Amino acid sequence: MNSALFIGASGMKGLSQGLQVTTNNIANVSTLGYKQQSILFSDLIYASQGNLGSGWESQEDSKVALGQTGMGVQVDTIRTLFNQGNFESSNTVSDLAINGKGFFQVSDDESGALYYTRAGDFRADEAGVLRNPSGLALNGYQYDANGTRSNTLSSVTIDKFSVMPAKATSSVSLTLNLDPANDNVTDAQNPYFSLLGSYDATQTVPLASDAYNGTQAMTIYDATGTAHTVTLYFDAAPAQSGSKAVEFIATREVQPRFDDTGKLIPNEVGDGLLMSGLLHFDSAGRLLDISAFTPATAGSKDLADWQAASLSSTGQPQLDINGQAVSLDFGLSTNGGWQNAPASAADVGTDSNLLPVLGNGVIRSETASVANGGSLGHYSQDGYPAGTLNRYYIHQDGTVEGYFSNGQTQDLWQIPLCRFVSEDGLRREGSNLFSATEAAGQMDVGVAGSENFGEISAYNIEQSNVDLSSEMVNMIITQRGFQSNSKVVTTADQMLQKAMELKRH
Repeated sequence: MNSALFIGASGMKGLSQGLQVTTNNIANVSTLGYKQQSILFSDLIYASQGNLGSGWESQEDSKVALGQTGMGVQVDTIRTLFNQGNFESSNTVSDLAINGKGFFQVSDDESGALYYTRAGDFRADEAGVLRNPSGLALNGYQYDANGTRSNTLSSVTIDKFSVMPAKATSSVSLTLNLDPANDNVTDAQNPYFSLLGSYDATQTVPLASDAYNGTQAMTIYDATGTAHTVTLYFDAAPAQSGSKAVEFIATREVQPRFDDTGKLIPNEVGDGLLMSGLLHFDSAGRLLDISAFTPATAGSKDLADWQAASLSSTGQPQLDINGQAVSLDFGLSTNGGWQNAPASAADVGTDSNLLPVLGNGVIRSETASVANGGSLGHYSQDGYPAGTLNRYYIHQDGTVEGYFSNGQTQDLWQIPLCRFVSEDGLRREGSNLFSATEAAGQMDVGVAGSENFGEISAYNIEQSNVDLSSEMVNMIITQRGFQSNSKVVTTADQMLQKAMELKRH
């Protein structure tokens, strides 16, 4: 009877702890990132009763304990169920949910303590640091302006006033179809520089509209991020039998200049001229070669001042914008330099064989000269002005990508995920936090979406994974079990009282 009292009491104690786990789950049914707990029980040691035998038949290896009686129940363990919770969408990009395995790492600025959480409700503070409601900072890897990622974890900081520096244009890629039906402007002495000869910057319109067959305007940025409009003008040129030639000049807008007294300085005739050249095509309109000259003296139209253009490291001719070398990529490059380059453009005259050519060029794009093949194509360039951060987005791999006012994007941070050998070894710290213990084993930090790591979903938060209906069932079962065990205690007590009465009699 004493044993019955003890067993009933152990049942009441164990089930009361079970009710605590159940009610805690129910209380956290709406807690972000909360992981359901389950309680497991085990029976207590068994006492053997004498004179009831200790074996089965006579085989030594088949002995069993006979006549044992149980001594009650105990709480074996309380486990955390790390199965996935449902997502709830939000309108904030810094609300992050993990789809799969992993935890966010957050840190305490004062103590430096590290914690881990599935609750990704982060908000930027006054310094731009992403923090959870407890004030702990989200950790990540920062990218520098060159796109190199740091190997040291630090607090993810989004500076909404950050500025992307300007980048000067270094290369312009052109995809064109040139169909000069007529040679609109000619020069008997210098037929390959007729457009250059017709250009006059002292006029409001430096080049008459009937002097060319087509144009291509481009925006190019200098080293300060200042935009310049560079225009290519195209016209037919004399060509050898079975081939085509298209003459071109590259010009920039002519800015008014003033002297110290504020008086307008007249423009020089050649102000704005940047390059003059020739595109060589075969009879089918395929680009074969390029010739290009640039002035040694700005504003000069003297062909003796024009020399073969410098070439970029990839073999494209370069023009100069305020000291910034910009290569024009028409779709042809060479590993060598100019072949047969004359001392100056003045030495070419009417002999096309004296034009410098790239020779053995490699054609990579669709620049062509095809009749009725459509209008001029398009261009792309690698420069941009300075820009400020407009917004950012967090991708599934945790990359924080910034979108700037200059139309450029830049990787700002990489938010990693952390995994442990044994999630069951993590210690609950409250406030949706876990801390690492020796029982959790080794921690791995990795990129979201890679092997063994879940994906990060912006504009979402993970809800509790508590199944309310099952918890209500558990509560009823626990209540019934507790009630039954309490009945065992009262019954055993009554039996003891009755035994005590028999002793008095």
